[in-house]
Amino acid sequence: MTSDELAQAGFLSARSITSAPQYTEGRLYVRLTSAGSLRMFVPFDTSQEVELSTGNLLHPDVLYRGSVRDAVALVQLAQHWSES
Repeated sequence: MTSDELAQAGFLSARSITSAPQYTEGRLYVRLTSAGSLRMFVPFDTSQEVELSTGNLLHPDVLYRGSVRDAVALVQLAQHWSES
Protein backbone atom coordinates (compact mmCIF):
# COMPACT_ATOMS: atom_id res chain seq x y z
CA MET A 1 0.00 0.00 0.00
CA THR A 2 1.18 3.49 -0.72
CA SER A 3 1.11 6.45 1.63
CA ASP A 4 -1.60 7.99 -0.56
CA GLU A 5 -3.80 4.89 -0.23
CA LEU A 6 -3.35 4.93 3.55
CA ALA A 7 -4.25 8.64 3.65
CA GLN A 8 -7.40 7.91 1.63
CA ALA A 9 -8.29 5.30 4.27
CA GLY A 10 -7.94 7.93 7.02
CA PHE A 11 -4.48 6.98 8.32
CA LEU A 12 -1.81 9.57 9.16
CA SER A 13 1.93 8.93 9.37
CA ALA A 14 3.14 8.36 12.93
CA ARG A 15 6.87 8.77 12.31
CA SER A 16 7.62 10.23 15.74
CA ILE A 17 6.61 7.02 17.54
CA THR A 18 8.29 4.49 15.28
CA SER A 19 11.21 4.06 17.66
CA ALA A 20 9.35 1.19 19.36
CA PRO A 21 11.43 -1.92 18.54
CA GLN A 22 8.75 -3.75 16.56
CA TYR A 23 8.16 -0.72 14.33
CA THR A 24 11.70 0.11 13.19
CA GLU A 25 11.56 -2.04 10.03
CA GLY A 26 8.62 -0.28 8.40
CA ARG A 27 6.21 2.62 8.57
CA LEU A 28 3.60 3.20 11.25
CA TYR A 29 0.30 4.98 10.59
CA VAL A 30 -2.50 5.93 12.94
CA ARG A 31 -6.21 6.53 12.45
CA LEU A 32 -8.26 8.22 15.15
CA THR A 33 -11.79 6.88 15.53
CA SER A 34 -14.59 7.28 18.04
CA ALA A 35 -13.54 3.89 19.47
CA GLY A 36 -9.91 5.02 19.95
CA SER A 37 -6.71 5.01 17.95
CA LEU A 38 -6.03 2.35 15.37
CA ARG A 39 -2.50 1.66 14.13
CA MET A 40 -1.37 0.18 10.84
CA PHE A 41 2.20 -1.07 10.54
CA VAL A 42 3.46 -1.52 6.99
CA PRO A 43 6.83 -3.31 6.83
CA PHE A 44 9.48 -2.20 4.34
CA ASP A 45 9.75 -5.82 3.21
CA THR A 46 6.63 -6.21 1.09
CA SER A 47 6.67 -9.98 1.55
CA GLN A 48 5.82 -9.48 5.23
CA GLU A 49 2.32 -8.92 6.57
CA VAL A 50 0.75 -5.64 7.66
CA GLU A 51 -0.51 -5.35 11.22
CA LEU A 52 -3.64 -3.55 12.41
CA SER A 53 -3.56 -2.94 16.16
CA THR A 54 -4.76 -0.84 19.06
CA GLY A 55 -3.82 -0.51 22.72
CA ASN A 56 -0.37 -0.09 24.21
CA LEU A 57 2.34 0.76 21.69
CA LEU A 58 4.88 -1.69 23.13
CA HIS A 59 2.34 -4.47 23.76
CA PRO A 60 -0.34 -3.95 21.12
CA ASP A 61 -3.68 -5.70 20.84
CA VAL A 62 -3.35 -7.10 17.32
CA LEU A 63 -6.69 -6.99 15.54
CA TYR A 64 -5.43 -8.25 12.20
CA ARG A 65 -2.18 -9.51 10.71
CA GLY A 66 -2.04 -10.35 7.04
CA SER A 67 -2.22 -8.81 3.60
CA VAL A 68 -4.40 -5.90 2.55
CA ARG A 69 -5.31 -5.73 -1.14
CA ASP A 70 -5.89 -2.01 -1.33
CA ALA A 71 -7.31 1.02 0.43
CA VAL A 72 -10.88 -0.25 0.08
CA ALA A 73 -10.06 -3.40 2.07
CA LEU A 74 -8.22 -1.29 4.65
CA VAL A 75 -11.20 1.04 5.09
CA GLN A 76 -13.48 -1.97 5.58
CA LEU A 77 -11.16 -3.40 8.26
CA ALA A 78 -10.93 -0.02 10.02
CA GLN A 79 -14.71 0.51 9.91
CA HIS A 80 -15.32 -2.98 11.27
CA TRP A 81 -13.07 -2.22 14.24
CA SER A 82 -14.66 1.21 14.81
CA GLU A 83 -18.13 -0.32 14.96
CA SER A 84 -17.28 -3.16 17.33
